[in-house]
Parts: sequence; C-alpha cells; structure tokens
Amino acid sequence: MRSLPLILLLLFIPSVLLAASGVQGRVAWRGVLIPNVEVRAYRSIDAIAQKQVFATAAPTAQDGTYRLDLPAGRYYLTASNSSSAQKPGDYFCYYSGAPVVVPAQGFRQVGFNLVRIPQEAPPKKGKRSGIWGEISFQDQPLEKTYLYVYKQTDTDFKGPAWFIQPVERGKFRMSLPPGDYWLLARKRLKGGQYGPIEIGDFFNFYYGNPIHIEKNKLKNIQLETITRLSMLEEDPDLVFRGVSGKITGPDGKAAQGLRVFAYRSATRTGTPAFISAPSAKDGSFRLVIPETGQFWLLAREQFGGPATTGERYGRLQLPEDQGVKLSETEPSRKVEIHVAPHP
Repeated sequence: MRSLPLILLLLFIPSVLLAASGVQGRVAWRGVLIPNVEVRAYRSIDAIAQKQVFATAAPTAQDGTYRLDLPAGRYYLTASNSSSAQKPGDYFCYYSGAPVVVPAQGFRQVGFNLVRIPQEAPPKKGKRSGIWGEISFQDQPLEKTYLYVYKQTDTDFKGPAWFIQPVERGKFRMSLPPGDYWLLARKRLKGGQYGPIEIGDFFNFYYGNPIHIEKNKLKNIQLETITRLSMLEEDPDLVFRGVSGKITGPDGKAAQGLRVFAYRSATRTGTPAFISAPSAKDGSFRLVIPETGQFWLLAREQFGGPATTGERYGRLQLPEDQGVKLSETEPSRKVEIHVAPHP
C-alpha cells in the first residue's frame, strides 16, 4: 500500500508535462516592473465585461514576471491588481494583441503595459447623450490621435470601427445615441487610421469598456494611452508566425506603400482577419498571423471598400486558389505578391 502514492504520482507527471502550454511574460507600469498583479484569461471579449474568467495566474513576482498555464486555444487577456470593482489608482491593462493563440505545447510571450485607473467626473445632464473627456499619455494630452467607437466585438476591434473621431489636441466631445459602446485610442507614428500597432505607437483599450450611455447624459472618459514596448516582448526563442515576402509591380520592380490583407475565406471579402504595415521601399512586408489555418492574401493601397480604378491591387495566386497554410510545424511562409493598376 505504501507504493500506491508513488504510482499515482508517476501517472500524474506525464499529464502535467503534456499540459505545458500557456502564456508568460512581464508586467510593467511606465517602464517599472510591477509585482502582485494578476493576469486573467477569457474565452471572448464579452466575457471580460461579464467577469467570466477562464483562468487566473498567480500574482506577478517582484520582477514583474508571471506564468499562466492554459490549454491550446484562443484567449483574451487582462492584467489588474484588483479582483473586485476597479477604483481610481488601480492598475489595469487589456492586451490589445488579442486574441492570443496558445499552441498545444509551449508558451506565448505576452507583456502588459499598465495604466492607473483615473478619477473621472460624474455624468452630467445635456440636451444630447454622449461622451466628453481627454486622451492622454503619462498625464499629458496626446495630440493628433484617433478615438475609435465600436458597437460589437466580433471583429476583435480590427478593421473599420462604427465611428472614428480625430482628436487634435487631446480633448474631445462626441454625441452618441443611448446604448453600449467599446472605446479605443490609437496613434500610429507613420500616420493613418488603419494598420497594425508597431513598436513606439500609442494606443489603448478604455479600462471601463463597455461604456453605457443613457439618454440626455454625458459620460466623462479619461483614456490614457500606452506605447508598445519591445522590452515586454523580447524573447530570443519566439518564432515569427505569419507571412512575409515581397510585393512587386507589373514591371517586376518593388512596390512600396501597399498593405497585405489576410482573409479566412477565398472570397477575400468583408473584414480581413489580419493586416500588415505598408510595404517598405524594397517591397518587403511582414504580416503577423498568430494562428494556424488557411489564409487568402491580397495586397492593395487603400483600406476598405472596393478597389478604385488605377489602385495598385493584386491577389496571391496559388494552385487551385488554396490559400496559405500555417501550422505548428510550419508557422511562417514567404511569398511574392504581384500587383497592377486595378481596371
């Protein structure tokens, strides 16, 4: 009978080893690594608002590091030092690179750049309903940014928003009909309303999402942005996942300034699943796709709507229009896309 616990232990060890997958990384506020912050995983964005937590990591260590074991799948992540109602002064971060795809084995590197929840003014009455407030970065108004308003979460806040408002000097005021909304702010150093967030860009997900707007009420919004920091994402063992390559024109020369769009359907219509930054002077591009599966690609100059006459446009042509296949054994591919003026 004394050998029974040992047998049970030996049976348990292989299952633990097989379950070695999840996310890990560091948590910081304004460049300072923060302890005692909990990273939580959710199965959907809506589950965050409904407080339906799938799994919670142990509080971050003194050096801000954490590890969260998760089975393979797609997850949306937050980091906070409060497990109850959030209050001014608490730390918070929604990982804007979500959904994070966890492989069957191995850990994805995910860093969190926290904000402190601000003190906001109470709602005030008005002739119309809406929001007013400020977009900031480290306590200073952030100029020349965009405020994105979404009514649904099914696109993971990628692609066109329900409404976009340019914010010139940080302060904004916007009329909104009564309802629920999700707010995000983005400022790309290269300019433009669309495209991936790159190192050094300003962005953030409003900590109080979704907001509820009542009739004839104006809600105060203080939305602090963060920058994407390489220090939170550096991982020498991190494998590039996605598609890279070159875009060429009809003369065979490099085509600069085009984006590559990845779709989950061969029709290549609707909201793309992933979008690259504009191609470089030598025509090179890099499109991060943190998922496995089959994707159909096209390159074009504009974002949204049908291609216009003369716009440089082209689809990646593969035999039988199969699309690019990404897997755990082959997480990246290199391709060349040819473009020409659209008729």
